[in-house]
Amino acid sequence: MTAATVPVLSPVAIRAPVTVDIAAMSLVVRRPDSAGGYEKLIWREAHGALAKAEELGWPASMPLVRGSAPGNYQFAPAKPGPNLTLLFAFTVGTPAAKIYAELVGASGLYAFVTADRETHRFLGVTFKHRP
Repeated sequence: MTAATVPVLSPVAIRAPVTVDIAAMSLVVRRPDSAGGYEKLIWREAHGALAKAEELGWPASMPLVRGSAPGNYQFAPAKPGPNLTLLFAFTVGTPAAKIYAELVGASGLYAFVTADRETHRFLGVTFKHRP
């Protein structure tokens, strides 16, 4: 009898700027200009993997990457956007829209984007505010 092998994650966190698009009720997370070469490589490959999964029809009910915020775990799915961005869209009247309002209602919004060093896949995005 053999034991199942469980992959061990090797996460890296990248602090990324967030742009608020009020008209589209969305958050746009960009790869930081200050990212090092390795971080740029991981981001580019993880973004490509996310775009490929979407192309292949990965079910929307099981998003690969979700956004979180303090006190609000995995409240919004990420979609690959143009220029290596991650897009988080919100719908009026949903619980996630209330979290969106809280996030954009305070200044200094940024994101920690985690990716796995081994698989070069995004693991999650955590939104925070500068103190």
